[in-house]
Amino acid sequence: MWKRHFIQVQQKAILRLLAAVLFLAAALNLAAQGTAISYQGQLSVSGAPANTNYDFRFAVFTAPTNGTLVSVWLTNAAVPVSNGLFNAKLDFGPGVFNGTVNGSNDWLDIGVRAVGASNFTDLAPRQPILPVPYALFATSASNLLGTLQATQITGTVASSLISGTYSNGVNFLNGTNSFTGLFTGTGSNLTSLNASQITSGTLADARLASDVALLDQNQTFIGPNTFNGANIFNASNSFTGSNSFAGRNSFSGINTFTNSGNYFQGSFFGNGLVGWIPLSGTSTNAMRDAGYLLLNAGLSSVTLPATASLFVGDIVRVSGGGGGGWLVEENPGQSIIGNLAAYPNSFMVQLLGGSGSGINYADIAASADGVCMYAVGNSITTPGVNVSTDSGHTWNSVGGALAGTCISVACSANGKIVYAEKGGSPYAIEMSTNGGLTWSADGTGNGFAIACTANGTLISGSSSYACSGNGTYRAQLSGGAITVSTNGGATYTVNVASPTGVTVACLAASSDCTRLVAGVSSGFLYATSNQGATWTTLTASNLVWSGAWMSPDGSKFAATANYSSSSSGLNGGIFSCGVSPQPNTSTTTSSGGVCGSQGSGVELQYLGNGQFMPVGSTGLLWAN
Repeated sequence: MWKRHFIQVQQKAILRLLAAVLFLAAALNLAAQGTAISYQGQLSVSGAPANTNYDFRFAVFTAPTNGTLVSVWLTNAAVPVSNGLFNAKLDFGPGVFNGTVNGSNDWLDIGVRAVGASNFTDLAPRQPILPVPYALFATSASNLLGTLQATQITGTVASSLISGTYSNGVNFLNGTNSFTGLFTGTGSNLTSLNASQITSGTLADARLASDVALLDQNQTFIGPNTFNGANIFNASNSFTGSNSFAGRNSFSGINTFTNSGNYFQGSFFGNGLVGWIPLSGTSTNAMRDAGYLLLNAGLSSVTLPATASLFVGDIVRVSGGGGGGWLVEENPGQSIIGNLAAYPNSFMVQLLGGSGSGINYADIAASADGVCMYAVGNSITTPGVNVSTDSGHTWNSVGGALAGTCISVACSANGKIVYAEKGGSPYAIEMSTNGGLTWSADGTGNGFAIACTANGTLISGSSSYACSGNGTYRAQLSGGAITVSTNGGATYTVNVASPTGVTVACLAASSDCTRLVAGVSSGFLYATSNQGATWTTLTASNLVWSGAWMSPDGSKFAATANYSSSSSGLNGGIFSCGVSPQPNTSTTTSSGGVCGSQGSGVELQYLGNGQFMPVGSTGLLWAN
């Protein structure tokens, strides 16, 4: 570590006051040489000349001791010292030796340390700054008297120093010249003016060519024009050329398109002219004269436009492109009237019934058309599996080896592949591929309702299942709660609200699981066409509902009920129901709107007074 009493320093500044001629020459040369000066000194360590590298630190103060620091600290690292002599280049910038801080009474403070050491040791005393460095002051030319030739000026002259009138021609030849002030005059002698360089201001209409379109004038477009943006045409326009309108445009004026080559690429919206909007979400608020292509895998809803925004004749279209079906909902005070299929208009038919101990009808399944039916229970013809080939009017036993108690049954869409779950411990599932003529073991059951896809794939597990499609959409009943899967049973993420205040005991579903029938033990049978948004009560008296089936389109369903003496002697039986479009069916906000499945669609026209009607449709339209 450096200590002051181990170091003896002799410093000698070789810059000395020179003759006036040399001083002036130095001052003139400094303007070209910059602000750096050279400093030479001699360093002794313990009385002997130093002979290695040292770090030096320099600064300028206004006094030999204390004083004010008028420069930055400069550090020259690893300066070679040979036989005590060293040279250092010092550049404090233009603000130190200009004579404005402390005149000529500045002092150089020097510190030294061994290379790699942490602290500097100040060398005393500070060294006075001799006259030659102050020649830097000449770079500002503040002491210049008399006339300075223009050829001697370099650098930039401040704009505030340029004034006066220039009567002779002045040439500005540099392409980077920038004029930010105000110019007066007519500009009549300006030549080679490039219009592309005009970046602000307003060009008078009179300066435009006669074929330039103006916003406040009636226009005639006779050329092949292309309109790509969201354009609004408010005036009475005439389009006689071959025009292309690629954006979303609004034509509020009376426009004439006389050229048969006009081409409209975008979607157009207006009274009777409806464009389509693809929708990947599950809900949207519709605008007038618009069509919505619903692409989500789940049930997607479209809310009709508010009545105040509608005109008689306005159109709203909905098309079900997604697998989860669609729902059109009204606003308060609105209704939809038409020939719609609705569960409130349906009626139940009792196919079989009975009362007394042991009269149990456990479950039912059917082909897609409802003609071939399978039922299990103790009171059909014989215990086991029973079949009907006339929609449940007559029954025959096909159980064979399955004679005994069966608690659940399922079949394919064609009615050929049948599954039956036998009661007991353990539960066993049997399969038939020939309509119940012969059976073979197909695994162990779990005591819950089983289901079958349209192609005959069994669905079973630790919950009760419902499925009438290809298996992509499945409904699950667990603990009285209904959930739906849209991905083949990988996850059940769609929560379906159950009928208010009841616990569901059995469940059946359409192929997209938007229409459901649910039975309550010692309660009613309910149905929904909008995935639980609203439910319709189908029965007037309580029964012990035990099983249910529904066709892929939801238009047919059946259910079974057990006899229960503990519930005031409720009779058992098999019940069937068919739904077809009914004329003059009306929906409101409370009834849940109009809905349909994938592949169906509707065009609704506004009649006034908050009322819509279908003027075109495909597929079966439902109203709950």
